[in-house]
Amino acid sequence: MKKIVSTIAITAMLSTSLWVAPSFADGVSAGNEGSGEATRAAPGVEFSLSGAKPIDPPKLEGEAPRAAPMSEEQAIKSFTARGISSDGKEVTVEAGEALRNAIKQELSGGSGGADASKTSGPQAGVEDPAFEGERTVFGKDDRVEIKDTTQYPFRTIGIILMKSKSGAEGTCSGTLIGPRTVLTAAHCLYNHEDGGWLDEFLFVPGLKGVTANDAPFGAYYYETAYVVSGFIDNYQGFYGSVVPWDLGIITLKDPIGDHVGWMGYGHFEQLGSFTANIVGYPGDKPAGTMWRATCEVKAENIANEYMQYQCDTWPGSSGSAVYALDSNKQRVIVGVNVAESPDANTAVRINAGYLEWINALNQ
Repeated sequence: MKKIVSTIAITAMLSTSLWVAPSFADGVSAGNEGSGEATRAAPGVEFSLSGAKPIDPPKLEGEAPRAAPMSEEQAIKSFTARGISSDGKEVTVEAGEALRNAIKQELSGGSGGADASKTSGPQAGVEDPAFEGERTVFGKDDRVEIKDTTQYPFRTIGIILMKSKSGAEGTCSGTLIGPRTVLTAAHCLYNHEDGGWLDEFLFVPGLKGVTANDAPFGAYYYETAYVVSGFIDNYQGFYGSVVPWDLGIITLKDPIGDHVGWMGYGHFEQLGSFTANIVGYPGDKPAGTMWRATCEVKAENIANEYMQYQCDTWPGSSGSAVYALDSNKQRVIVGVNVAESPDANTAVRINAGYLEWINALNQ
């Protein structure tokens, strides 16, 4: 496969790499399989997919970065978490000490990081054992439907329903990474061209259909939605100016993760070639059905801020976790699917900076 990362000159937009790499042991948050039982405390929520249109992944074709180099102050500001609560209040969470120190150290020329030989990265050619039994689709469509969404890890993955300021309903995909925390893409939460923040976020884990009867674990309203401040502040009229910041988190009102579990996530200092799994709700398939794609990600197509691959995705797949199996066969999220181009699809990579950003918000 040809080297496809050249289609996005992300590094030029940031001027310098901001990431300081922790060791494997310090850089991975473990998953939790949960019991698979739905909480009885959460109120029942009726919902319908009839009017929702899957969110289109942003396109990167023909875009040229032109952002100015960032100072230390600007870089730290870009990692502020900006949020909106369910009652309409704007929320700000400043970059914590760990993230500030990482940025300062890298900008000052510090090496940071740990000995790469001590890391234990995701594996290539290893399929998740749970799979046994316009993409943009590249070549033959090899996506497979998840028939039993009540299995782990599939019950941690769900569809996100939302509304824009214009009243349009949309869908994305997301993954539980804590009792109340859903990891997704920023563009699923904030739309620059449609008034900013979207609203009425509803997360439905393990959905298999279009009605409440098809939601084995119920549906859960959001308490707060967060995006990286750089996704808002660095926008220059085209998506390429903010793709490195396209990461978002939804905090739910109820801790459904205590029952269905959550996925682990982490940063690997030297992320080499690995087998990627992307599970979500692509809009070209029957509404409300969960599908997985698997493909090999080459080391040459992985940068500090992003990675590219030819896993098959479609509108609605935005926000899906990109996860791999480590050497201990543990599932680890290493990125979030965000965009498409004629040559490849793109994920924001969880690097050391984003690891700190996520940890600060994870509940």
